[in-house]
Amino acid sequence: MSMSMSMSKRKNLVEYIGEAWYTIYSIVKGHIVTFVNLFRKKVTLQYPEVRWDIPLGYRGLITLPVDCKTGQDRCIGCMACVKVCPTGVIDVQTHQGDDKKRVVDAWNADIGKCIFCQLCVEACPTKAIVMSDQYELASFTKDEMIYDRKKLNELGGSFPEEPEKAEEEPYAAAKEGE
Repeated sequence: MSMSMSMSKRKNLVEYIGEAWYTIYSIVKGHIVTFVNLFRKKVTLQYPEVRWDIPLGYRGLITLPVDCKTGQDRCIGCMACVKVCPTGVIDVQTHQGDDKKRVVDAWNADIGKCIFCQLCVEACPTKAIVMSDQYELASFTKDEMIYDRKKLNELGGSFPEEPEKAEEEPYAAAKEGE
């Protein structure tokens, strides 16, 4: 019986030494990680004053920029964005005008449900919907996350004016060679 007692004491002593060694190893490893990171470049920004540079192609809030020529957005009410949206974020209400064209009555987007997939931008035939670089979308209520057409126009700004192309003769390069 004394033999089995001494074996269990040895086993406990070995486990105790192993745990002590692992504790020392963990502390040293943690200090090494801290020491290495002490000399790395700092990445902390003082957020409200300093903001991140947004990369090209960033998918932020969907907006409806205003066309400079017409003073309105380019939406024609084709409902392509509504049909393609996987989460049902967009709600467009239209009616048929006197000239048999669709007239957009309301254009609403529930940004709280949006997954920022950009499918609505790709589906729009008139390129009326644009992904902005807005990333501060916090609000206190769900109702504040529903953006109407007017708010989306304000957030979208305006499309840049496209320079008018000078009409060229189609065979101008061939005439120069003569």
